[in-house]
Amino acid sequence: MCDTDPQARQAGPPVECQLHEAYYKQLVRLAALLTADPDAAEKVACDALAAMPPWLAHRSEDAARFLHRQVLIRCRHASPHQPDALGFAGLPVVRALQQLPPLAREAVVLTHYLDLTRKQAAIVSGVSEAALQKRLGRGMQLLQDRLPLA
Repeated sequence: MCDTDPQARQAGPPVECQLHEAYYKQLVRLAALLTADPDAAEKVACDALAAMPPWLAHRSEDAARFLHRQVLIRCRHASPHQPDALGFAGLPVVRALQQLPPLAREAVVLTHYLDLTRKQAAIVSGVSEAALQKRLGRGMQLLQDRLPLA
């Protein structure tokens, strides 16, 4: 638990706990959509939070960008997961996302799940806005072809 010191409790939780509370669930969801593996997603989120430099923790916009980037990097290096027919990985949208090329999947998830602007998503991905737009266009076209009409 983060609040072992009574004086620290009065001043509020440590920055590490605040970051965990603010970003953990979002990071797990992002990783789960990218990997289709909720168990691996939790490890990715924890590793991303652990990699946060202390000096960056007080700059919320930069911290969010750093954490999203760390999740992307870790998901890129994660072992491919073969989705089973049941559970999270069996959802039609998750199956469709997993069929996308990895960079297109990242662009779709960053812009449509995290609701980042194209500029923000390009920064997190480490590419130009034009490259991100190309990935996003390809990903959305492939999703449209693969998802059933509602």
